[in-house]
Amino acid sequence: MNIDPDFAAARPATLMAAALHLLTCSAAHGMSSAKAQALVQHLTTLAGRPDTDPLLARACDELAEVWLRLGNELDARQQDEAAQRKALAERAQHAVLH
Repeated sequence: MNIDPDFAAARPATLMAAALHLLTCSAAHGMSSAKAQALVQHLTTLAGRPDTDPLLARACDELAEVWLRLGNELDARQQDEAAQRKALAERAQHAVLH
């Protein structure tokens, strides 16, 4: 993943605060692809910084992998649901025509 220069220049505390905010929003309002992607970016950036404590960096790496997987699963589920809605609409249209 390419690291945005603004993220690379951000202080670790800023990245951590943003990650905590995204986690809280996901818990309170539900996860979205955009939140998962943003969280992965924050965690990955924080993990890759030389001034991040090694234990925190490892935790961020592991959590980024989890959130990447969750975001991908959410995308796949949304695509499946869209395909199902389309199939139902096509069947309903076909039933009306006959």
